[in-house]
Amino acid sequence: MIEKYVNAEELKRLLANLAVFLTALMIVALFAIIVVPGLRNANKPETQTPEGTVLGEPGWLNPAEYPPQRGKAIPSVDAQSLIKESSALLARGKELFSSNCAQCHGESGHGDGPGAATLNPAPRNFALPNGWTNGYDMPSIYKTLTEGVKGSSMAAYDYLPKSERMALVHYVQSLVPFPHETANLEAMAGLTRELASAGEKTPNKIPVSMAMKKLVSEYQAPPLFAAATDDSSEERRILRRAIVDENRAASTLADSDLWSSGLKELAASLISGAPGNGFSVDLTTMSAAEWQVLQNAILKRLGKATQKR
Repeated sequence: MIEKYVNAEELKRLLANLAVFLTALMIVALFAIIVVPGLRNANKPETQTPEGTVLGEPGWLNPAEYPPQRGKAIPSVDAQSLIKESSALLARGKELFSSNCAQCHGESGHGDGPGAATLNPAPRNFALPNGWTNGYDMPSIYKTLTEGVKGSSMAAYDYLPKSERMALVHYVQSLVPFPHETANLEAMAGLTRELASAGEKTPNKIPVSMAMKKLVSEYQAPPLFAAATDDSSEERRILRRAIVDENRAASTLADSDLWSSGLKELAASLISGAPGNGFSVDLTTMSAAEWQVLQNAILKRLGKATQKR
C-alpha cells in the first residue's frame, strides 16, 4: 500500500531513520533505568546503621550495659596467689582496665582517655610519680580501687571481686614507668588479711535499660480518691460533686498545703483555680458542712490529722 506514495529508495531511507530513532529511544530508556538511580543514590546522605545495645563490663563513663547475670558465690582464695604478679592476673587486669578505666585514664594510663577532657580534676597520669592520693604501692592502689577518691571522678570499684581488683592493681603498676613504692609491712599484712577473708557473694545484675523498664511497669501511683463503685457514703457523694478530674485534683493538692489549714483556706485554694485544677465550679454552692466533709476526706487520704477552724 505504501508503495503507492513512496518509491523503494525513499522507503529504505524512512526505515533506516526509524531504526536510528528506536535505537536512540532504547538507549535513553536504559540510561533512565540503570544510570539515573545510581546517580541519585550517589548523592544521597549515608544512612547510619542503628547501633544495638552494647554489652560489656560496667565502668565509670562506660556506656556498656551488663548482660543479665545471677549472683554467685566466690570461694575464698589464697592471698599470696593474688599478691604475687602473674601473667594471668596481668591479662585479666588489662581486660578490666580497658572496659572500666581507659575511658578516663587512656589505654596507656596517661590520663588522656576520651572522657578526660570533661573531668575536673583530671584523671591520674600513671607516668607521673607525684600527686597519687593514696600512693602507688600495692595496698594503696587497692584502697583507691575499693573506696574511690572523694571529690573526683574516680569511682569506687568495690562491686568487683577482690581477685579482679587485685588484677587491676597489678596492671596499673605495670603501666607505672618508675620504681614501685614498697609498702610497709603493716599495710601489706592488712591487705593479706583482706584478701584471705571469707569468700564473697556477688549480687544479681541487670542492665540499666531493663531496670528502668521494670520500674516503669511496676510503679503505679495510688489513686488518691479511689473508692468502690457501690460506695454511696456522704463522703463519696461530696467527692463526686467536688472533683471533675482526679489526677489534676491530686496534683493540685500535692503542690500546695494551704487547704490543710482550715475551711476558708481550702475554699480559697480550690475555687480560684476551678475547673482547671481538677475541681468542679460547683464548689461555690457547697454548704459549710459539705466543705467540712471534703476537707476531712482530703486530710484522711493524705495522712494528716483533721484540723478545724
